[in-house]
Amino acid sequence: MKLFVWDYHGTLEKGNELAALEISNLVLKKFGFTKRFTPQDGIDLYGRKWYQYFEYLLPNEPHETHIKLQAACFEWPEAEAITAKYIQPNDYVHEVLAAIQSKGHTQVILSNTVEAAMPIFIRLARLEAYFTAANAFAVAAHSREVKRTKIDILHHFIAALPEAPEKVILIGDSQADVELLSGDWVKGYWYRHPTLPLPTSNQPHITPINDLRTILAELR
Repeated sequence: MKLFVWDYHGTLEKGNELAALEISNLVLKKFGFTKRFTPQDGIDLYGRKWYQYFEYLLPNEPHETHIKLQAACFEWPEAEAITAKYIQPNDYVHEVLAAIQSKGHTQVILSNTVEAAMPIFIRLARLEAYFTAANAFAVAAHSREVKRTKIDILHHFIAALPEAPEKVILIGDSQADVELLSGDWVKGYWYRHPTLPLPTSNQPHITPINDLRTILAELR
C-alpha cells in the first residue's frame, strides 16, 4: 500500500486564490484601510498563509493587526458564498483520485486551513467520495505559533494505519508540503497550476509538475 499525502489549496482545487482576494479586500474596507490587493498580488503571493498577505500589503502594521484581519476573513459572513463562485476541482483531480482509490492505496489531506472550513472545501471541490473527517485534516497553520503541524498529524496518521506504507507520495504547491518527510521511500511532487511558472528544486526526490496526471506513474 502506498500513501498519497495531498495539500488542498492550489493542489486539489483551483480558483480559491481569487476568492481570497475578494474576501480580503472586503475585510480591508470594513476595517477602514484604503489599500487593496490586485490580481497580480494574487500571483505574487501565491502559496503564502493568509496573514502573510496582510504583512505584504500593510508592512507598517503590527502582527496583531495582520492576525485580526485574517480572522475576519475566516469569519466573513459571505465567505462560503464568495468561495463557491470561484473554487473548482483542479484539472484531472477526480481522474487521479479515482485511479489511486481503485488500486487500494490510501489518501489523506493535510491543509493549513481552519478546522471548520475543511468539510466546506471538500464539498465545494466535490471530493466527498475520497475524503472525510477520517482522512482530511486542518492544521490551522495561519499563525506564527502553530501548535499542531502537518508533520505531527502525518506521523500520527501513519502510526494508526493497519500496515506501514511501502512508499509515501507528497503532493503540494509549496516546498514545505513536499518536504514533510524524506528518505528512499518518499517521493514529492511540487505542483503549480499550468498558468504559473514551475518551481525549481535541487532535491532528487522532488519533481516539479503542472499536470496531476503525472502522479499516475506511481500506480504502475
